[in-house]
Amino acid sequence: MRKIFFLLFLFVIFLTTVVDASEESAGSLRMKKGDVLIERNGNIVKAENGTPVYQNDTVKTGADGAVGIIFKDNSRISIGPNSRLELKKFVFQPAQRQFSMINKLTKGTASFVSGKMTKLSPESVILETPRSTIGVRGTTYHVKVNED
Repeated sequence: MRKIFFLLFLFVIFLTTVVDASEESAGSLRMKKGDVLIERNGNIVKAENGTPVYQNDTVKTGADGAVGIIFKDNSRISIGPNSRLELKKFVFQPAQRQFSMINKLTKGTASFVSGKMTKLSPESVILETPRSTIGVRGTTYHVKVNED
């Protein structure tokens, strides 16, 4: 009976490892300045240049913070001080024609420069704000969200 539980335990650990290893990052941080942190699955991750970001991460900057994110498709988002950006969804699989980038800026400032996804599937790139949704069709835009 103990062997069965032990094997079951090992199987669960193996599956968890496979799932974690298969999750590919959406991109990584660049040009970090000041106070920047990442919320991931209820935990705080130290934000440094090169730190990977994943779908469902939230990137926050403090009063002296700013950071850039370079996504796998070469899209770039820069966020300024006192900003909060949720990386809600990121799928970039050109061979399977699967594309989706949904980010939500809930406060602060952001600048976006489009990458390959915008060229291949412009309707797949979306930025949400508390009061509107922006469909990216061009190459660059800037957004400011004020707190109420």
